Amino acid sequence: MNTKLNKTYQFIFWGLIFLFLGLTTSPTVVGGYHIVILIPTLFLFMKGERISFSKSSLFLIALFTWGLITTFYNFDTIIKPGKAFQDLKYYAFGVFCILTLKFFFHNAPIKHQKILLKILLFTIIAGFFVGLSKAWFGFDIVKWRTGEFHPRSGGFNNYMRYGYSSAFFLLLGIGAFFNYKKIESIISKRWLSIFLLFNTFAIMAAQTRGAVLGLLIGIPFLLLKYKPKFGKALFLLGFLGIISIGIYSVSKKSSNRYFNINDDSNNVRMSQFFSAYKSIQEKPIFGLGADQFSYNVKAIKERHNIWAKDYSGHAHNIILEHAANYGIPGAILFIGFIFFWFLEMIKSKTDLGWVVASYILAFFAAGQVELLFDVINSHLIFFIYSYSQFKLLQQKSI
Repeated sequence: MNTKLNKTYQFIFWGLIFLFLGLTTSPTVVGGYHIVILIPTLFLFMKGERISFSKSSLFLIALFTWGLITTFYNFDTIIKPGKAFQDLKYYAFGVFCILTLKFFFHNAPIKHQKILLKILLFTIIAGFFVGLSKAWFGFDIVKWRTGEFHPRSGGFNNYMRYGYSSAFFLLLGIGAFFNYKKIESIISKRWLSIFLLFNTFAIMAAQTRGAVLGLLIGIPFLLLKYKPKFGKALFLLGFLGIISIGIYSVSKKSSNRYFNINDDSNNVRMSQFFSAYKSIQEKPIFGLGADQFSYNVKAIKERHNIWAKDYSGHAHNIILEHAANYGIPGAILFIGFIFFWFLEMIKSKTDLGWVVASYILAFFAAGQVELLFDVINSHLIFFIYSYSQFKLLQQKSI
């Protein structure tokens, strides 16, 4: 690489360090990824580097564009405009970082890839003990103080984000395990096993039911390729498990949160679903604008006399949230993005494509009971998207 390209590479590398360091530790740290990586991305485009866009990328660009239109359309009522427009950036970076990652991984030595994975593994292990210390012993290691903390572990972050991201990491780690020969140069089997173990511990400590739901869909699908009989059996067990949970919930025989969907948490969640539905009825085309549903939900509940009036927040559903914020066209564009990305991964007929497809299914399933576009999981999904598209382009060029 010449001097300019070398500087470009270093910028990208540092951006990825922020990403891998922040994915489980801090929304502020992980936000450095986009800040640092923007410069080399613009440089590569100015240099004349280009990529061909897949159908999923076109849907993502259209979603970003439509998001801008709806937010400007609703600008007079937008609360925290800066944050609203920042929410849209993930869609754009998901597409434009394809070129950036293509440049990086074409030039990255094995030692740099190992560094990134070691950073991620270290934060996962450290986060488990930090979260456990707060949840079980009431002591925050990071701030070195005692206090009242949530009884469910959140690692360095909120227990919901921690549980969901850990579930997705576990699923990707299982996929890596079945394809170990292809990655043995960058991670040992011992460290991969530790990665799987601590993510499993994290899910148990966070007690996030939606994360478990995602795994119940993602793992059996993943195994259909590598252990088809086991995968089919897991699908059957998962189906029977869902029916059993429904029966227990209706009969009210269980107070266990995993076997009772009639608890207060789901009652509130249903109020958010219904509020989002009413919001879509009110503004079906342009919606409320980016990131606006959570600021409007209390007023919506008052207008329509919906229960849980004191609870605000997001819609707890990725489709309803998109429809409420960006109107029905926005929801259609989002579903189109997910659908074509999944289809592209399946059609690639590669191991990576199958693993990513299992992640997409898990994300979509879990996203029916939780909004997964928080800072942490948004960075994760769009990094995976950019990487999978880069590998797809690489495959087509062979």
